[in-house]
Amino acid sequence: MREWMGNASNVDGARCLLVLPGLNYSAQLPGLYLPMRALSLEGWKVFHGQWELADLSAPERRAAVSEAAAEFVCRTARAGRRLIMAKSLGTLAAGCAADHAIPAVWVTPLLRDDRCVRDIARSSAPALLVAGSRDWAWDDAAARRTGKRRLQLGTCDHALLTGDWREEVEMLEVLTSAVADFARDFTCVNSGV
Repeated sequence: MREWMGNASNVDGARCLLVLPGLNYSAQLPGLYLPMRALSLEGWKVFHGQWELADLSAPERRAAVSEAAAEFVCRTARAGRRLIMAKSLGTLAAGCAADHAIPAVWVTPLLRDDRCVRDIARSSAPALLVAGSRDWAWDDAAARRTGKRRLQLGTCDHALLTGDWREEVEMLEVLTSAVADFARDFTCVNSGV
């Protein structure tokens, strides 16, 4: 985990965001980069995971993701607000988020992984689950069982692609706005405003 070099100059560390990429979807790709940039411009200090996990076993991947989330918890212990935004493999950090009641945006969450679903569901913090109708990892029944808010991004697949660049740009705007709104909403709820 590292601090994002693109942090805006107005970040103060009172609000901290951890972005955990997927196995083949880095934080520099638009579905993570644009929401990251939006929150940074709104004053959030952004951290992100960066890894090469392709050669690791499933338990090793889960451990690496959990380790990054645990490091974020330690490094941001004094932050007033924390948020995790994770895509696909990064959603395996749901256990850490639940353990520390950290609100989260789970983009293309691994809802066919029972442990991931249980961890999302047991969190007392708000969460937003986001995916498209053609995402192989999405399970609508599992998403409903978590009791968390859900957002369907049209017909995009697991890589957040539709095959039509206009639809993809619109979908990225919807995603970015939803993440920014979620961050604002839970901050107001948590602060008693």
